[in-house]
Amino acid sequence: MTDDAPAACPYCGYRGPVVQVHGHGQCARCHTNIGPCCGGADAATEAASGAGSAASPEPALFTALFAQLGGLAATVTTEALLFALTQRLGVDLDEARLVLEAAERVGIVQRRGTGAHRLLPAAARG
Repeated sequence: MTDDAPAACPYCGYRGPVVQVHGHGQCARCHTNIGPCCGGADAATEAASGAGSAASPEPALFTALFAQLGGLAATVTTEALLFALTQRLGVDLDEARLVLEAAERVGIVQRRGTGAHRLLPAAARG
């Protein structure tokens, strides 16, 4: 093992990056706290530092996804949308679900029945 290889999580054994969440380190797989907590940080300090945002959000993410999946007025299956999110963002299915749920909450997409979503028009979002 090299010195720069990540240490294994003491709970699940995952060898990967430690994710900083609210001032402490968590395993990227099982989300168990494995790093020291806080170190004097508070929510304002964390927000100002940009912690927790690996990359800038893509403003037109869902517009691009819907264009790829059938058009801006298309109703697409949730499975297709989740798959497109995993591919576009390079994340796992759970993280893709979180992104989709956030888009629902802020009014970018709308659930249509069971297992389908629709992109809301830009005018309806603002």
